[in-house]
Amino acid sequence: MPISISSSTSILQQDRQSKSTPVGFAVASIRRDLAMALLPGTTTGAPIKLIQADLPPESYRLHVNNGSLCIEANDDFGFIYGLYAFSRNVLGIQDLWFWNDQHPKPVDSISLPDDFALESKPSAVRYRGLFINDEVLLEHWKVDNDPELPWQLAFETIYRLGGNMVIPGSGQRGEPHLDLAQQMGLYINQHHVCPLGARMFSSAYPDTPPRWPEERERFEHLWRQAIHDQAGHRTIWTLGFRGQGDTPFWQSDPRHTSDTDRGKVLSDVIDIQYRMVQKAVPGAPCVVYLYGEMMDLYRKGVLTLPPQVTKIWSDNGYGRMVSRRQWNLDPRIPSMPDGHGNNGIYFHTSFYDLQAANHITASTNQPSAVIAELEHVLQAGGDQVWIINASNIKPHVYMIALIAAMWRRGSINPMVETQRYLTTYYHCRETGFLEDLLNGYWQSAIRFGPCWDQHAGEQYYNYQSRILITGFLHDRHAPCPQLHWLTEADNLGDQIDLIRSQVGPAASAYQRLDLQAQQAALAMQRSGNSDGARLLKDSIGLAISIHYHCSTACLTVCKSLQAAIRRDYVQAFYLAGLARDEFWLADHAMHECEHGTWQGFWSNDCLTDVSESAQVCSQLMGYLRCMGDGPYFNDWKREFTYPRKERQVTVITNMEKHEDDDQIFAAMKALHFE
Repeated sequence: MPISISSSTSILQQDRQSKSTPVGFAVASIRRDLAMALLPGTTTGAPIKLIQADLPPESYRLHVNNGSLCIEANDDFGFIYGLYAFSRNVLGIQDLWFWNDQHPKPVDSISLPDDFALESKPSAVRYRGLFINDEVLLEHWKVDNDPELPWQLAFETIYRLGGNMVIPGSGQRGEPHLDLAQQMGLYINQHHVCPLGARMFSSAYPDTPPRWPEERERFEHLWRQAIHDQAGHRTIWTLGFRGQGDTPFWQSDPRHTSDTDRGKVLSDVIDIQYRMVQKAVPGAPCVVYLYGEMMDLYRKGVLTLPPQVTKIWSDNGYGRMVSRRQWNLDPRIPSMPDGHGNNGIYFHTSFYDLQAANHITASTNQPSAVIAELEHVLQAGGDQVWIINASNIKPHVYMIALIAAMWRRGSINPMVETQRYLTTYYHCRETGFLEDLLNGYWQSAIRFGPCWDQHAGEQYYNYQSRILITGFLHDRHAPCPQLHWLTEADNLGDQIDLIRSQVGPAASAYQRLDLQAQQAALAMQRSGNSDGARLLKDSIGLAISIHYHCSTACLTVCKSLQAAIRRDYVQAFYLAGLARDEFWLADHAMHECEHGTWQGFWSNDCLTDVSESAQVCSQLMGYLRCMGDGPYFNDWKREFTYPRKERQVTVITNMEKHEDDDQIFAAMKALHFE
């Protein structure tokens, strides 16, 4: 006999396991989902019963029995996944509903046939989840005036996507959301900068140099305290030894100069940490991040690890399993798992490198290439741990969805998965025009190298602009050393020429794409799909707009500096002002997407920091004004604010106070100066 799910449906937690705190969080979420999906009414809803059953770990089974919907599981994860499977498959609340502003149209009730059944399948990856890193947007944003609620929704999203693990923040301010993540029952992995989740040595002992082995006792005290604090929670213990920040330890202790010496220190420390963890929590999973210097030493054979430890191999921040670029050094050492022992990956949907990566916009690399890389990871035995750097989540939800499908199933068709994603969240039966926008977004990106992963994110335009301006102000001829990763040019002019040649075509392509996105959103609005139109503006459209305005700004900075090198300061000043305007337009585009729940979401863009790029353009304008109009600052005033008949007549230098830079620039624009 069919049953009905209605607003009166209750959730009965019948066994001790189903009454745990983590399951309680999921139950509260489902009650919210019931209220979203169902209208208040008089229909009596069948109860949902949580029943402990003899099932494998993390497994669930849903079926109708005796007028109830039964969710069977044998542990917290099974019940939580089963509840969210009900939300997804019965209520229609999708995994990324919150981040994509899904607003289901509520109905009176939902009927389930008596043969309704859902059963879980094993995940392709054992431990899988998100690293909420560089979380500057989330940290300065509230939902319903609650700064903790965005994080609760983020942790809920991990469960909805089939994940079971999180790094709950970068740890810069003590991981304030660690307690919530532990209460919700996720495995906690630790940032590679803070092994064992321990306090940084220089924070605990600010007056003591962090030297090994001299300070072994103090280090072990910090590790022991961290193990004690977390031993009662689900933890995947990160072992390692780094400097006082995201740097090799020998930057804090330069006595260690040889690879052999450095490898021995790391091997000894990791062995000590491993034994400390196993003594406190026998059998606890432990990992070592082969990131940066760690992978180099491992490849050279001077780093020895306990055989039970899972090796975490890292991509380069752009989705390719090679070593990351370290400022101007980019050796691209392969970092695909080696197949020996337990292996996992640390993989980025977002990266912050102050050079060319994407932080506030989606990846510019083709998803098909990224997914192929992840398939190679699994083929190489990297199935123990996947920790995915998701940054502030919202700008990266599309790629997160694809990667989560991979950790669930082990293999996907990116095109089919993309069509499913677009149909689900943009409410479009025909998704071709949205696929065209995505393809245009990837194809328009600057390619700064020959490999498929070497496509520029929005940081490229912002940091190259600031580097070039700063370099010009220091020395208009010398090359900027920060750009040696990009070009071997031996003077600033040639560096500017190269960057201009790259950003020019990108700016034109993104301009066309921006218009295409606006037209698509308008067509969706006119067809009655206002939710889809709004999401297009907030997601694909916003990413395109940021790239368009920032690439145009960077192009205009290049033109300004070229004019300045020619000592055409009037033209240079005007172009610097236009560049500043473009950066402000990119900043404005973000704030245009702050509506409803998202009020204030973009207010703390402080890493790419588009507004800082605008400010640096203002500083350039001030310098150019001094060079071209100083020291008396009368010529530009007369040229751009006086009537033509008075410009050549000078009886008194000026009859009014001097205009500031903004006023002079406005006067130029009013005259349509070029």
